[in-house]
Amino acid sequence: MDESVKRAVARGLAWCGPFFVVTIIYTWGILGHNVPPPNMMALTPQELVDSYYAKYPEVATGMIGAATFGLFYTIWSCQLASMMRDENGQLGALSLMEVAGGILTGWLFAFCSAMWAACSLLVHQVNPEIIKMVHTFTWCIFDCTYMITTMQMFGLGLWTILNKRQTIFPAWAGWVTIAIGVGFVPLVIMPFVTDGPFAVNGLWNFWIIFSTWLFAFFGVYNFYVLKHVYRSPEEQKRVAGQFAAA
Repeated sequence: MDESVKRAVARGLAWCGPFFVVTIIYTWGILGHNVPPPNMMALTPQELVDSYYAKYPEVATGMIGAATFGLFYTIWSCQLASMMRDENGQLGALSLMEVAGGILTGWLFAFCSAMWAACSLLVHQVNPEIIKMVHTFTWCIFDCTYMITTMQMFGLGLWTILNKRQTIFPAWAGWVTIAIGVGFVPLVIMPFVTDGPFAVNGLWNFWIIFSTWLFAFFGVYNFYVLKHVYRSPEEQKRVAGQFAAA
């Protein structure tokens, strides 16, 4: 592939990151009425149906959109892994952790959103108990499989910190990413509480975790990904030379 074409492809894939953020906030968050999500652990089946699915029929549209656009996270993660490979000369274990976590996180968004869309589409055709069962089952998958994304963040964070001569990301971004990945651990408490910071819509398990993941991790890394792909080949060599001389 011609170098100019490779740069154009890399830039296009890098922009999948901001595209993911904007579309997910709109489809999953706004149309899907997930800012914050309904606290299904504190609601009866009928209350969940009345206050969420029956009240907001646009949830189906939002979740179908999220099922589509969520996979742009996977595309971005593949571009990131490619940059890590090019910088390192090979796709090592940490790079594989990053891309595996990115693939599965994108799939998690797609799968769970499709399940919530099904609940919305069938809300008047099945019993409220079934709606709550599927809704809760899906949130347990969404939150309690946090290790998928934590694995990605640890792989990327460690690669950033330990690879002293990489020229893409600052070391502090790696430390922040690892800290946010550790912060995901309390998500496992969600199925066992009905209120408080660790509830599905709680201060920690929703507001802090999702905002830091989306902006302090993803936003920061996407900034440096875009910065890197817009460097000219000459600038990339110059920066790499400065690091090599350091």
